Amino acid sequence: MKISVLQIIIISYLVGFGFLLLIRSYDKYDKEPLWRMILLSFFGGFVAIMASSLLYVLVHPQMNFTDAILKVGTVEEFSKLLTLFVLYKIFRKEFDEIVDGIIYVAAVSLGFSVIENIFYAQHAAFPVSLLFKRFLFATVGHISFSVYMGIAFYVHKKIRKNYAGLFLSFVLATLAHGLYDGFLFNRDLIAFFIPLYILLIIFQFRLLHVAYAYSKMKGQLRYNDLKVLNNNTGDLSCCNCRQNDTKLTKFKKAEIAICNNCNHLIISKKDFNRLLKYYRPKLNRKTFFKMLDIKGQKVALNKEATIIFHTDKERLNTGFEDLNDWLYYENKKDLEKYHRTLEGRIFYHLGFKYLS
Repeated sequence: MKISVLQIIIISYLVGFGFLLLIRSYDKYDKEPLWRMILLSFFGGFVAIMASSLLYVLVHPQMNFTDAILKVGTVEEFSKLLTLFVLYKIFRKEFDEIVDGIIYVAAVSLGFSVIENIFYAQHAAFPVSLLFKRFLFATVGHISFSVYMGIAFYVHKKIRKNYAGLFLSFVLATLAHGLYDGFLFNRDLIAFFIPLYILLIIFQFRLLHVAYAYSKMKGQLRYNDLKVLNNNTGDLSCCNCRQNDTKLTKFKKAEIAICNNCNHLIISKKDFNRLLKYYRPKLNRKTFFKMLDIKGQKVALNKEATIIFHTDKERLNTGFEDLNDWLYYENKKDLEKYHRTLEGRIFYHLGFKYLS
């Protein structure tokens, strides 16, 4: 069946938007409305394309490795960053979460890529084939190039002036974009293209996890946020008071039993893992649970020994306040440890240092 150029353009947008939705799905705390992301992708893409078209009147890149970085990457990533500043007044009220920086610049990048794909298709001998390749790589690539600028922009607008972070984010985006195009332009380097493409996507999601770890939208685990599933399970013993009077509740995807006698939480290993994923995004949970198995049957997670993990029963017993304090301070330690790595230091200077 023959596919028209229009159909491929629609598919191109849908694939890019699907990737944007994947990014959005990681936003567990305060998801952005779909309609806003769609509008921003259209308007943002138009503004970014107009800006880059004007700049290309002054800059005439050749298809070589040097121009890919110094001209193509510079012009197009500057245009995306400029678009965020131009359209900021439109979305500033909803721009209330650090993860929004990544999601909004991703929406602009999606719109930019789709319009760029259309321009390329108009001058191609085989437009359908070209568009298929571009939506497979370029659309996702454009989103991955620019995520660094989203973090720096959020800090600049919502926390404090962050010119150094903006410059660093622009350099990272330009370098990622330039290397991507440079490897495509140079046949001797084409073998590095796929590894680079995969690496850029990996870095994007690693940055997302850092942003989630800094998010203030997580809040605390509160009784009022729990949905009661069963008021009296009757078959679960509380490790604190030894009573069998518990009720089953749910927070997000984690099921939590609460002792009706002493109000302590009884959380299975599986559901504790889900809480850690939500509250400590940078934690290596596999290593964490291996460490608990090594230490013995009963492990105190805090100095006061009020948070106890029973490895034999594979469950956690604690109170609300103790668990919230532990999650908060351990999340900070996760970030401090991460920022001692080379990657962490670079990301730290995007603007995360102002969020500590």
